[in-house]
Amino acid sequence: MAVLALGLVSSPLLGQRSALREVGDRGAFGVNVVVAQPLGQFRRNGDVAAGLSVFGVTSGGPLALRIDAGWMAYDARYQGYGVSTLSQIGTIAAGPQLTVGQGPLRFYGFATVGGSMFWSTASYQGCGCYGSDWFLDGHFTTTTSAGGGVLFAISNRRSPIAIDIGARAVRHDRVKYVPANGLTQNPDGSFTAREVETPVEMRVLQIGVSIGIR
Repeated sequence: MAVLALGLVSSPLLGQRSALREVGDRGAFGVNVVVAQPLGQFRRNGDVAAGLSVFGVTSGGPLALRIDAGWMAYDARYQGYGVSTLSQIGTIAAGPQLTVGQGPLRFYGFATVGGSMFWSTASYQGCGCYGSDWFLDGHFTTTTSAGGGVLFAISNRRSPIAIDIGARAVRHDRVKYVPANGLTQNPDGSFTAREVETPVEMRVLQIGVSIGIR
């Protein structure tokens, strides 16, 4: 009878603890350093790109919604006389993520769809005490990606922390953009932007940190 009573008492307690774990694990967010290798037609018009991305995952369960936002620069040039030009890509996208595994090692895969913007700017730094920036060119398009990675847990205290290493294939639909070396400064100080229009494909490698929300 004592054993039976103990089992009846402990069973609800275990259920409560499990429920608390499920309710308390509310997803994760993180930041990654990214490096992108140009593929396809973009290999002729772009260069190796680098930047940052941030993400959020809405659930700590196996299936969740992933939201990504990122920025990278694929061409940076010093034009002389304090003038620099920069060509960049900004993206925001969302889609499902599937995570498998438990403990210190977990694997995940995802697919996203969203929008991206390609734009170029010029900046002038004069005497180190003042500067100015000019928006030169910008175009929007849609973007898709698919990838995966691995999470190495390094802390499991109040906010679980893991090292995030992954890769993804990214495709931006056909868009106008300024290719590498496509911005030149004219004698009067204005700029001439040469444009091309192609799909943009990349292989993106990332490393960063993921922080769980409880």
